[in-house]
Amino acid sequence: MEKKKYRLNILLIVAISFLVIYLSLKDNFDSTISHILKANFIFIICAFLVMFLAYVFQSISLYLLIKKVDKNYKYRDAFILTIAGLFFNAITPCSSGGQPFQIYMLSKQNVKVGDAGNILLQNFITYQSALIIVGTFAIVMNYMFGIFPSSSLLKQIVFLGYLINVTVLIFIVVFSYAKKLNTTLFNKVFDFLFKFKLLKNKTKRRKKLNEMLDNFYEGSVSLKKNKDVFCKSFIFNFLALLCIYSIPLLIFYSLGDFKSLSLRNSIVSSGYTYLIGSFVPIPGSAGGLEFGFNEFFSVFRNGGFLSACLLIWRFITYYFGMIIGGISLLYSRGEEK
Repeated sequence: MEKKKYRLNILLIVAISFLVIYLSLKDNFDSTISHILKANFIFIICAFLVMFLAYVFQSISLYLLIKKVDKNYKYRDAFILTIAGLFFNAITPCSSGGQPFQIYMLSKQNVKVGDAGNILLQNFITYQSALIIVGTFAIVMNYMFGIFPSSSLLKQIVFLGYLINVTVLIFIVVFSYAKKLNTTLFNKVFDFLFKFKLLKNKTKRRKKLNEMLDNFYEGSVSLKKNKDVFCKSFIFNFLALLCIYSIPLLIFYSLGDFKSLSLRNSIVSSGYTYLIGSFVPIPGSAGGLEFGFNEFFSVFRNGGFLSACLLIWRFITYYFGMIIGGISLLYSRGEEK
């Protein structure tokens, strides 16, 4: 069943990808292809390297958290873990598939499942915090400098994306630290499910629930005590986002435009783009990210130039991760055998 679901997700990604390519090329085919063929590949390679650097920063963040649980854990394993998770994040809605697979991989590396879940939860908190900080910066910069023309619809969409990300962070923090509240709420939910016979083995399942909540709480308290680890994890996730958000600037440079886009505007535009894409429930946020990119970067360039930028940007920030994630997955499975 899982394999069938993943196949359907991949087919959906392929279909949407072809649709995006068609929409990008239908009005500016000759101009778009011309810009891509004339691109300076030194800057394209730099963009790939910056994207790869973002993965390095993300893996360091994860490694620091794992190291608190397993002193002998190697960075190489954390890097493979991060890269392999990219594949499942890419083919599942809301990037929801990477973490369960990473928990599985960590369990095979002798990290307890409860510890693995807690590590990934804490890493998500630091990542989400970094995402909101950069998103806040983008909103403030646009308010101060008026980078984008006023559009009530876009403002509402961006605000909704920002609100969703803040709400998710608050929920996760409460889930991690409010032990009594969590225990009360989850036990009430369980009582409701047992009352209508939607779950069986009440005593056993309640015991497992309380053990899970205790484990998350203990891990959260441990991280709270180790503020240096939390801060370092946040910093590396923040640096990873800055790398990703600077890639459009390198793509503009690769197509010969060194004036239209600044680093600040690249970060602001990317921040807005990802805020829009964050709540699109389709693998890879397909459609939402392309819409955001076209809307926000069209302020600086349009036509075939923008279409070429979109295609190159999408491949570097999405398909590149999916490809190396798939390769890493094959490598890790081969090593396991």
